[in-house]
Amino acid sequence: MAQDKGIKKWFKERQALKAQKIEAGEPFLSPLLGPGYTPENGFLIAGGMLYTFKTNPKDSLIQRSSLPITAFISTRGNIGVNVKLQSFWREDRFRLNVVAKYSDADDDYFGVGMEENQNIEKGDTTSLYHRHQWFLAPGFLFRIIPNLYLGVNFNLNKTKVTEVNPLMEQDANYLQFGSENFNSATGLSLAYDSRDITVNAWKGMYLRFASLFYGSYLGSDNDYETYELDFRTYHQVYREGNVIATKLYMRAAYGDVPYEELGRIGGGAALRGYIKGQYRDKTAIYFMAEWRHMFLKSDGSLSKHGLATWLGTGTVAPSLSDVSEWVPNLGVGYRLEVQPRMNLRIDFGIGRESSGLYFGFSEAF
Repeated sequence: MAQDKGIKKWFKERQALKAQKIEAGEPFLSPLLGPGYTPENGFLIAGGMLYTFKTNPKDSLIQRSSLPITAFISTRGNIGVNVKLQSFWREDRFRLNVVAKYSDADDDYFGVGMEENQNIEKGDTTSLYHRHQWFLAPGFLFRIIPNLYLGVNFNLNKTKVTEVNPLMEQDANYLQFGSENFNSATGLSLAYDSRDITVNAWKGMYLRFASLFYGSYLGSDNDYETYELDFRTYHQVYREGNVIATKLYMRAAYGDVPYEELGRIGGGAALRGYIKGQYRDKTAIYFMAEWRHMFLKSDGSLSKHGLATWLGTGTVAPSLSDVSEWVPNLGVGYRLEVQPRMNLRIDFGIGRESSGLYFGFSEAF
């Protein structure tokens, strides 16, 4: 009994400290540790932190910047680290966003396209290969007028394959680019963003067009270009914390695009439940609609607990005019608010013949 009281006291003191620091605009750190399962990694243990801060603690209107860092190790022997910075500066006239990833992993390669890939069974003697990979994508956004931002983007990534599967030994896409590729690019983006909170919007809209141009002028091994459209809407229904969110995403690539740089529709932020990379091609499209619901306490205030459920569909093809088949996606998730409007996300997604359990800070979109 005394131990239970001690634990409750510790939680109350930490909650009070968190509220005090966040109210004062000070930095705060929330930890994460838990099991998971993804179709590409198998069972895993994930750990990490959510670090938030205000670039100007005296500015009561600017959003808190966020820096989630997660790392995992899986039963496949895979290890990975993911970092995602979203920061707001000078009364939100300037934004700096950075995505960084590293992984040393057994992965799956099913080839390029849609129909053929569905007939290849995932397994050690069919789809399995091993690769080392790192990825760095900084972006700088400058506000032109309220809600409209012009951006300069960079992308650096490298993949080195150390073990191949029988399919890759005969696959034209793999043989064309080989086992090691370094790619570097720069490009522009234009974004309209009226979301109230970027990491967990309850209302507003986000529309972004972005381009990246990869070439030898930046030391890239390959010459190609990519164009992205990302359109999201957020509708508050009846009350705060009850939201319908939608996302339409399209990525088109042109030129000599390496197999690891083709568009994909699976993973923890797109069609959750699909193996990331089972479906890949020069054009990738997916659409999702998600209901997010935070529960109410007995006094009518918002609880820290909530749920989410979604429906989605996606496809890949050589070009937009070649799209012929779509795959379905659905899932359900649990939400725990670890900092104001910043949730720990646990999602279980189901694909056509696969499923996955995903952990992360902030919403999928």
